[in-house]
Amino acid sequence: MENLKITVAAVGLLALAFGCRMNQRHVVIAEDDNHKNLKIEYGGRTFFNYDSTAIAKITPNGFVKYKKDDRILVAESDNNDKITYRINGGEKQTQLNADDKVFLAQAVKDMIKRGHYND
Repeated sequence: MENLKITVAAVGLLALAFGCRMNQRHVVIAEDDNHKNLKIEYGGRTFFNYDSTAIAKITPNGFVKYKKDDRILVAESDNNDKITYRINGGEKQTQLNADDKVFLAQAVKDMIKRGHYND
């Protein structure tokens, strides 16, 4: 009986964890032309600023992963709409330096070019 309770609790936790992202859309765009590779992946909805150079908002628990050649950008949102960034697997940060802002602007432009629009 005790094993049944543990199993039910574990299944419930897994269902809860899966359900948190279940209603989010998940998009993956990958291109490789032997000279350059690009991968864009996002879950949830992402909104850009007015001039399409930065991320204004990501829906709660949403994310954006952008990889171009050897650089990687990950942006994630928590339940309070706070966006954190990681560049090339580094520490999470809320503010980007000038070079990273240029990289983010390129990511936004590439997402828009490949069909992602504010929705």
